[in-house]
Amino acid sequence: MEAKRSGVDVDDVLISLGHDDLRHAKIRREADLSLIDYFRIEGEVARRLDDLTAHLSERKLTYETGAFITAQMRRSTTLKDALSNLAQYFNMMHGEHYNTVRTTDRTVSLIIDDSAFPYTMRDDTEMVYFVGECVLIKVHCLLDSLSAGLASKALRRVALKRPPSDAAPRHLDFWQVVISPGQSSYEICFDNELAHAHMTPPDEIDLSSEGVFSRVISYLEHLEPSNGLVSYRARVLDLIRNGLIQQEAVARRLSISVATLRRRLEEEGTNFRELISAHYVEEATQLLKKGFSVSHVSEVLDYSDIRAFNRAFKRWKGETPAQYARRKAALNQDA
Repeated sequence: MEAKRSGVDVDDVLISLGHDDLRHAKIRREADLSLIDYFRIEGEVARRLDDLTAHLSERKLTYETGAFITAQMRRSTTLKDALSNLAQYFNMMHGEHYNTVRTTDRTVSLIIDDSAFPYTMRDDTEMVYFVGECVLIKVHCLLDSLSAGLASKALRRVALKRPPSDAAPRHLDFWQVVISPGQSSYEICFDNELAHAHMTPPDEIDLSSEGVFSRVISYLEHLEPSNGLVSYRARVLDLIRNGLIQQEAVARRLSISVATLRRRLEEEGTNFRELISAHYVEEATQLLKKGFSVSHVSEVLDYSDIRAFNRAFKRWKGETPAQYARRKAALNQDA
């Protein structure tokens, strides 16, 4: 609903992610989406709006900030460092003090107080609870993937604002520790000793604008593989956005051969080269809409020269990047 109000073509988002069956509003309302599907949809909406909050907040959070946060966390040598960096930079970018880190003799906790957060759907209490809980899950996925599993080992307790209920929502099954409902704020609580233990972040960390969502999705896929329920197109795009642009590397991550990957994509009416092109055109159009020069965009996308980029962009969009940028600038002025 928030995506549609913000001008996003929801049907197009669902089709691009292989969820043609959810195009009807009634089916969408009744669908029981997995966490992976939810984050895929939220991530795609965020990309199209250039807003990390996907317009769930009245204040826009520029999409590149996700890469900035991940970059800071990569410098962390302990889980406590990572928690402190996460709290500090989210506060800085939201412009409010929503996140704090509390340390006791036994625990280190990240506390998220969203009581004053400018939710666009603040009148929908259930949706506010759901979004807050998904933020907590997203934070833990990011922490655990960057700490090579240390966050899960150190996790002791999770606090939620949702009142106690006999029928907890299915997405809360994600947590394998004690959940304390009915609290005044959200909290992820870790063992103090493990939170101060040295950790070595993985060598390969995606610092692109799609880094946060793609890392969380890849992490959830690792925990609970989709077993064919999600299209190969969507899964390959997830990996491409996470920095894997070689077909062999993508096939290895999916635990299939290159030949099988080609066959699966062909069955879905696409191929690896088309998906790489789709990713590049997505990146290029976002950068051009923000006012970056054609030469800068060409360099960011690692083209050998600007003429090659011009030819590729015209093949993708039917106009040169300069023409596209001028047209978008004129539309913004008219608006």
